[in-house]
Amino acid sequence: MENLQIGFAMKFNKEINDHIISKSFSAGLNVSFGAEKFPDKTRIEKLLEITKDKKVIHVGCADHLPLIEAKIKNNRWLHGLLLENTAVCIGIDNNEEAVHFINEKLGVKNVFFMDITKENDLLKNGSHWDYIILGEIIEHIDNPVDFLRTINKLYADIVDKIIITAPNVFNLGTIKDIKNNRENINTDHRYWFSPFTLTKIVFNSGFKDIEIYFADRVSLPLIRKITNRIKLLLGLERNFKANCFSNIVLIADFV
Repeated sequence: MENLQIGFAMKFNKEINDHIISKSFSAGLNVSFGAEKFPDKTRIEKLLEITKDKKVIHVGCADHLPLIEAKIKNNRWLHGLLLENTAVCIGIDNNEEAVHFINEKLGVKNVFFMDITKENDLLKNGSHWDYIILGEIIEHIDNPVDFLRTINKLYADIVDKIIITAPNVFNLGTIKDIKNNRENINTDHRYWFSPFTLTKIVFNSGFKDIEIYFADRVSLPLIRKITNRIKLLLGLERNFKANCFSNIVLIADFV
């Protein structure tokens, strides 16, 4: 697949990678994200940037059924935007009612009711895909390593790369909640992920060449908010550290 320049990616150094692959062990490893800064982009903007003119399988494409029409109205329904942005995009979802709504009410085809972890002939019809997207899914899975291992085993011969997005526990909003002795949580989530822990489970699932990006900037402290506003008005570049983003965007190669 052609190399795509999609901005600065965070990759762990050899010392951290040795712990990710379990070559080394520490009961108190300090993982520093240093001074690297990332562009102010939403999760959707980042996914569209990565998948521009590519062939994509979009898992969990339906989103929440009651929200689809509102998201379309606000130009925020990811699958619809992927259809406009990619060369080819097929949608997979395990919500049969939502798939029927998308097919019949919205008239969107190539969206299928399917369990992505089961062997099927639909995706293995001679096509080869650049990416499979798992957006906002992994934190809902009881056993993410088994889930990802299954996907790796089933699709390694037909897909080049996997894209996973997940909540970033290492962000200013979560840190503020911790300081106030509270947790703000989607009650269907099983996990919080950091860049290290998400990389670890993806590696343990058999993927390689892992890259990390960040998206969806959180609310900034007042002084930083004023500085950011001034830069915006002056048309200056605005980049932010990893703890300013609520979502991780991870890309890895199938093996």
